[in-house]
Amino acid sequence: EEQMAFANAIWNPDIDIVFCNAKAGTGKTTIAVGVANMLVSYGLFNEMIYIMSPYGEKKQGWLPGTITEKSSVYFEAFYQALVNCNVNPNSAINTDSMANQKNGTGYITCITDTFLRGSTLDDAVVILDEAQNYTVPQLKKVLTRVGKHAKVIVIGHNLQCDLADPSSSGFINYLHHFEGQERTAFCSLTNNYRSWISQYADELPE
Repeated sequence: EEQMAFANAIWNPDIDIVFCNAKAGTGKTTIAVGVANMLVSYGLFNEMIYIMSPYGEKKQGWLPGTITEKSSVYFEAFYQALVNCNVNPNSAINTDSMANQKNGTGYITCITDTFLRGSTLDDAVVILDEAQNYTVPQLKKVLTRVGKHAKVIVIGHNLQCDLADPSSSGFINYLHHFEGQERTAFCSLTNNYRSWISQYADELPE
């Protein structure tokens, strides 16, 4: 029921932004990717944009390689979710080579918030994953890039923050900031379906 409520909130045309506070193994990324892919497939939006924060690493721009090569390490969970939704990442994701764009098969952009400054996210379904690892300024930078025609899905878990100072996380701050706003939905996923090991490990308080 929780998963269905999350999926329905994303699909709802009267909802522009969905916040989901979800435990590990709840299927949050797969559900978000699956419904976002349907929204694009039905022509309701032009593309899907998946954004991850590199866990506060300030030196990502100094890593060798192209933007795709600098960032791909952060997208493994997203690639897996695409495969689970029967989407081929090799043909669907836009890359620096522009091959998928030229072939007309690319409709997904993966990026970290490091390279977002000055961008406008419009006519897209925007997924912000692992949002508990965004600081308040990082999450503000992403959300203030959102254009008029966009659907935003903010996924995180307040108890799995990797930041050195968990109180600096923007996820819960922005969840409360949007309370009471129209065209906003709040969802919670509490059942871990990954395995009994994953579920039992998550029960140990930190």
